[in-house]
Amino acid sequence: MRKFWAVFFPVIIVLLVMVILRVVDHTDEGAPFVHSTTGRRGASLFFDTLRHMNYPVAVSRNPLTLDTNTNHAYIIIQPAFPPSIYELEEMLDWVRSGGRLIYMHHFAELLFTGLLADRGIAFGKVYVHELGGGVLITGRTNQITNYSLMNNPETGIYLHAILSRWNVERIMFGEYYHRPSSGDNFFTRFPLIVRLVFVQMGIVALFAVWHLGKRFGNTIPYYEESEREENEHVHAVTRLYLKIKRRK
Repeated sequence: MRKFWAVFFPVIIVLLVMVILRVVDHTDEGAPFVHSTTGRRGASLFFDTLRHMNYPVAVSRNPLTLDTNTNHAYIIIQPAFPPSIYELEEMLDWVRSGGRLIYMHHFAELLFTGLLADRGIAFGKVYVHELGGGVLITGRTNQITNYSLMNNPETGIYLHAILSRWNVERIMFGEYYHRPSSGDNFFTRFPLIVRLVFVQMGIVALFAVWHLGKRFGNTIPYYEESEREENEHVHAVTRLYLKIKRRK
């Protein structure tokens, strides 16, 4: 048993240190690909630059559907969860109805495979797709993050050139797709790796409870008390009396 605890406690300590370091690191970095994150993987540099250039930028907390205003251009950067085919088709239907969408994703080409006729027209490192009455721009996420733009603003310059021609009422950053839902709580605010560590720690704790049993300390032996007879004292006195009589 001592060997088990000697292994168990160091593992817990190491996991706690990993969690603390991970939380501190992500607290400084902020959520990736979000307009308000100033860390290297954020999108605040692009958002703030457009705002300082007097572009009508804003944040959208609603999904992009056919009912969305086509006088607004949308910028979606690396959704937190992989978009479904239904979501992608609805976005493309909105574009065909006259919408203008910039969609940046690590695997942009794979996402739209089978949904677009071709790869589009290359414009720098982004691709332009003319669909119906609207335009879809696709590109890689790592071209639009704060770190990338500070080292190579080429993609930002190309996107600025595109946006300057659109003359839209508003440029909306689609933060809905990063799922800042009202159901967010203390646990869900942690990064995925931290939540996984907590789950693993819980499993290890359950295993420890099961292994050690539902008790603390040494076992206490159970003695079953025999039932006494009602006239037991009479027989005892009788036996004692007979022993005394024999000795006499």
